[in-house]
Amino acid sequence: MKRFLLLFAILTVFAIVPAFAQTEAELKAAYENAVKLAASAPKDYTLNWQAARAARSYGDYLVVHKTTSWKETARAAAKEGMKYGEIAFNLNPSGIEGWYYYGLCVGTYSDCVSVLTALTEGLKGKTQMGFENAYKFDKTYDNGGPILALGRFWQVLPGIAGQDRKKAEKLFDEYIALFGSSPKANSDAWYFRGELYKDTKRPDLAKADLEKASSMGNENAKRLLGEMK
Repeated sequence: MKRFLLLFAILTVFAIVPAFAQTEAELKAAYENAVKLAASAPKDYTLNWQAARAARSYGDYLVVHKTTSWKETARAAAKEGMKYGEIAFNLNPSGIEGWYYYGLCVGTYSDCVSVLTALTEGLKGKTQMGFENAYKFDKTYDNGGPILALGRFWQVLPGIAGQDRKKAEKLFDEYIALFGSSPKANSDAWYFRGELYKDTKRPDLAKADLEKASSMGNENAKRLLGEMK
């Protein structure tokens, strides 16, 4: 069975939160410090969303690198991140950061639990809530991260749970229209859309997007291109 993360969007597929080649030890220390600061200031919006961001960065590293006992450790970190993200968006419902990092932490948590647990805990709805609110309040935040996150969410959601490829394609088109000419454009936009084109039987468009993403150094796009040949 595929990892449950893929049911809810993006999280190990593209890195929204830059890690700047940080080590596991550095990410753990940053996470522990951020949580300590947030716990001491429950009414501080900034410290709480920063704790959620640090939890996401640490948890995502563990998931991607499959470190020792990664599942238990990443699940605990992501759950902490969800807690602080929720505190943040309750403190400032119109703030982008709380919703955004809450959604990312839900995705990381989803990667560490069983399908039954994820469904029971309503993670699909929680992820959707986080990303839709992040998109609503500032879709350009983090280099358009909320646009890609929401698009990927609709793209990889299982059909039985409400997959909507049309919504996904529209969001990827929007990202490319807004950020496509930027030197900081995320290559995953073309990779995601290329994969969508492939899955909807549009091979020429798929190849063009995947080649674009590959030229930007996207390893997932290179792999998918190889599978198409």
